[in-house]
Amino acid sequence: MAHDTAFLGASTALGQYWTKRRFFDYLINKDNFQLTFGKTFRMMVYLDNAVANGEENVRKDVEADTRATNYMLAHLADIKPEFTVFVTTCDMLAEDADENTPTLEHSDDPYVQNRINLYRELNRQYGRVLNVHLPEIASMGHRGFSTLLDTLLNPPAKGSLPLAPLEMHQIYFVQRILGDVERCIPLGIPSIIPAMPPLTTTEVAEVIAPKLLDRLPAFDPSQPMGSRRSSIHSFQWLDPKDGYLVTKEDQIELLKFYFAPDLI
Repeated sequence: MAHDTAFLGASTALGQYWTKRRFFDYLINKDNFQLTFGKTFRMMVYLDNAVANGEENVRKDVEADTRATNYMLAHLADIKPEFTVFVTTCDMLAEDADENTPTLEHSDDPYVQNRINLYRELNRQYGRVLNVHLPEIASMGHRGFSTLLDTLLNPPAKGSLPLAPLEMHQIYFVQRILGDVERCIPLGIPSIIPAMPPLTTTEVAEVIAPKLLDRLPAFDPSQPMGSRRSSIHSFQWLDPKDGYLVTKEDQIELLKFYFAPDLI
């Protein structure tokens, strides 16, 4: 019988936050990954590379991401978890998906295909899995997770900002991760999308960087419209059931609290 717990991705921004607040027998990163081989764990938390290091950072070297993904795929069978929390992105889900929406089978984008491959094989090989599909992550002090927040908080010196003014963003604060995941584990459900109310680029800028509003480009119909993903399990967090964890007003207050405390 397994008694150990392991956290894969412990040295990353999200991993450091999580493991400071919960004890794990094994804190695993790429340097000591082989310590998990041949072991049976009562529970394993595994962070997808894109969640661990940020989409923007991972996309800078997709070939390296592919090599890391393939290495993990080759060694999934060497780890024997009884229960796995797999924290990944929403990239393999449609922009209006919920937990009942099938994941993509294929993508022409190799970054997205890596997410699909790992999601598919991990769920095929491991018995009990809670898949956590995080939307756009807000990681204070770490760049590369949200292009929107990175740009608004560290804008170029001049010129129009490389943002779409009406693109919808579902910004997820890493401070919620423990409560949101641990609330869902007893439910025995296979996946959750901790979906936040969508806010446009303009709405986010109004909250945390109002001086940059006049640098947003004019709306162009060809610009991305962003995410409107929701959760069928949102009743676990919020009543009434509208598909989101918090109200839009509460989401705006969270943005102010973390990114613009002087505006509160």
